[in-house]
Amino acid sequence: MGAGEIKNTACGRRIRVLHNDPAIADVVEAGFRRLLLERSTDQGLSFAEITTAEQRPVLEADKTDYIIYDRLGDASYLYRTRYIDTVDGTVSDPSDAIVGSGLAIQGVLTVPQLKQRYLFGVDLTNDEGEELPEEVFQFYILSAIAWLEHELDIKILPTTFVRELEDYQRNNYQNFTIIQLENYPVLSIEEFAVEYPSGQNVIVFPDEWLRLDRTHGILRVVPTAGTLSEILIGQGGSFLPAIYNGMDYLPDLFALSYTAGFEDGEVPANLLDMIGKVASFGPFNIFGDLIAGAGIATVSLSIDGLSQSIGTTSSATNSGYGARLIQYQKEVKDWIPKLRRYFKGIRMQVM
Repeated sequence: MGAGEIKNTACGRRIRVLHNDPAIADVVEAGFRRLLLERSTDQGLSFAEITTAEQRPVLEADKTDYIIYDRLGDASYLYRTRYIDTVDGTVSDPSDAIVGSGLAIQGVLTVPQLKQRYLFGVDLTNDEGEELPEEVFQFYILSAIAWLEHELDIKILPTTFVRELEDYQRNNYQNFTIIQLENYPVLSIEEFAVEYPSGQNVIVFPDEWLRLDRTHGILRVVPTAGTLSEILIGQGGSFLPAIYNGMDYLPDLFALSYTAGFEDGEVPANLLDMIGKVASFGPFNIFGDLIAGAGIATVSLSIDGLSQSIGTTSSATNSGYGARLIQYQKEVKDWIPKLRRYFKGIRMQVM
């Protein structure tokens, strides 16, 4: 039995794989209970499962779509899925392998939404009636997202950061290890660890110790009393040896892996509005030139004594949709400082 059809979207090092099988009820009836994801890093020569037993989605007879993330993926990797019977360990034949390529923008702003909300009333064809390819609109959407991420210094598309190193500062440590992550908002913390200077002793702390302000990327560590594996919790919640507790500062002691950005469909409306307006600049410029021709303000037609003139707003400096472009540009300019204050705030570090 095959494993249905899979699709994916890629962003940074995070690959989103969508598994779809209209016949999922038959799969469940056959005794398969979970779905696993396999990855190939050598162009399909070998595959290895990247989902753990706990991460495998549970199959439901009335649910055809399942999403699995590879947070350490790459656009060049291949992915495939299988069904597994958790009772006897039987696995199904694999699905067709797909490459980790695509754009993780469908959960932010789709091409139809861009056309309907920001390009309404614009003739999106040339003189031969040919439509602008959808890839062009996707390019402008992705460019607008990248521009806004840079302008606001936040992450919009989910991006996984591996081993971001943070310094130990005694004042922060004594206040439950306050750590300001470099990228936010934060979707999840994959790993929080202490790496001692020797490089040999690495301690990974349990998720239940972590207290996360997702919006502002502030992480606090609140250890529970007692012992946990090789971690000795001292009085007051101390989890570092006394030799480090006495230091005021130690660089790169903490290593964190986490994912920053917004979940699909959860990007705030004010950010979506900025993305839509900026993404429309390119199409407006293209189709503004096509109204009568690039830089042409008036077109005249004369046949057997009859004449007709068409005037546009085009000139060497204005496009056919210049009025709407200028309005969008003004709104973007007005809103960017407000959005920067709201989403990024003021970050200050005293050395």
